[in-house]
Order: sequence, then C-alpha cells, then structure tokens
Amino acid sequence: MKKITKNNLSKRLAQYGALSLAIAGVADASGQIIYTDVNPDFVGGLTDSFAVDFDGGSVNDVTIIQSNNGNYELVKAMPYSTNGVLAASNGGYFYASNIAYGTPIDAGAGAFRSFGSFCAGVGYAGSQFCGAGPGYIGVQFDLSGSTHYGWVRVDIADSSNFIVMDFAYESTPDMAINAGDKGPLGVGEQMFEGFKYYVTNNQLNLSANTAMEKVVLHNMLGQQIVSQKLNSSSETINLSGLQAGVYIATVSIEGASKTFRIVKN
Repeated sequence: MKKITKNNLSKRLAQYGALSLAIAGVADASGQIIYTDVNPDFVGGLTDSFAVDFDGGSVNDVTIIQSNNGNYELVKAMPYSTNGVLAASNGGYFYASNIAYGTPIDAGAGAFRSFGSFCAGVGYAGSQFCGAGPGYIGVQFDLSGSTHYGWVRVDIADSSNFIVMDFAYESTPDMAINAGDKGPLGVGEQMFEGFKYYVTNNQLNLSANTAMEKVVLHNMLGQQIVSQKLNSSSETINLSGLQAGVYIATVSIEGASKTFRIVKN
C-alpha cells in the first residue's frame, strides 16, 4: 500500500489557529482506487474555496466554492478549466446531484450532474444538499486524454457553509467507481466507519460502531473550549454553556481521530 502526503492546498483553512491540515492518498494493491482523506475536514465559509485534485498532479479537477454576488449566496461545485467533464448534463443552470452511497458512477449511471449548486440562498428550490448531511457528487473528468470517474463527499449546512470530507477516483480509464468506495481502508478509517453526529437541543450527539475515547472542541480562533473523556459508542455533549457559533470538534477512537464542524444555535 502506497501512501502519498500532499501539502499544497488551494486555500488555508480560515482562522484554524494551530490546527493543521494534511491530505493522504491511498492506492489499493492493484493501483485502481486512489482515495484521499481530507484530515481534518476542510471547513469553508464566506468566499472560501477548495480545489480537488484527484490524482495529485498539477491540474485541479473540481473546485468547491462559496460565492455571493450581492443578490444571493451560493455553495457550488464547478469544473476546473477543461479538465472537469460535466457528466450527463443538458447545460444551463442546474443543481448538482446528491448520489447515494454505493451507487456506480460511470457512463451508464444515468443522468447525474457532477457540477452545479449544492445549496443556493433563500427562495431557490431544487438543492439536494442543503442541510441534508454528508452526500456525494459523482465526477467524470479527463486525465491524460482518458475519461475517469470519481466522487467527492461534502456536507453543505447552508448557502454560506460547507465541508469537504474526502474524495476518490478510479485510476483505470472508463471503469466505474461506487460512491464512497475508498479501496482498502487504513486503521483510522475503519475506526470511524458508521460514525455519526448531530446537534439538537443544545447537545452534540455522537455515535460510532466502536467506543469513543475523547472529544475536544475548538472555536474558530483555534482555542480549546471543551475537552471531555468518552467511554461508549453513544455519547452526548452538553453545549448549553457555549455561545452561539461555529466550532471544530475532534473525536478520538483507539488512537485515530475525526475532525468536523458543528454549529451551536
């Protein structure tokens, strides 16, 4: 198994303080699925963008961007230059398709849209991602003159905030990839299979297939606000003492960690 560390991101993680960002790509033994874990997850807000480079080359394939033209806010995915190929779209203004986990992504996958709006401002209907939790877009793109298929997993809270979690592509030209397929998982990924979280009634609710060990919350200045030991696969964290705002949570399971963004209303 080959591990590749990539340090050149399109944009630094805004106001992340001392928290660092590392991306590692893992290829399976046959060299087919190339998986990249964005760790910690890229948390984007107003005017932020994240460039997805599936193969770690010199050309980005997809850009996830938040924009505001003065009339409405929008989080969208768009192809980078001519490298991204719009999959099964008829052109015009459209919304990106939220593809279910395990769905094959290839030329025969039907009419899905790789690029377009994830979530537009108030009054615009049709988004499949607004507040829906983590979801997948399927991407068809060109690599050295050959067509390849991949996926990007995102979590779009609203038209101003987004998270890029991970992505992967099939290195064999014209071969399908299933949404969410990562190839062989590392130990850290296995620990967080089935992990879920949500905030309700001033509580952060956590669940996993394995007992969790610790949760730490930082504010957007990188200051540690909460550090709490955990000892089960289902936990609740009291947030009533925190001010309303955005926080970065990190959960630990058997030495592996997962970082994500939460919103306290």
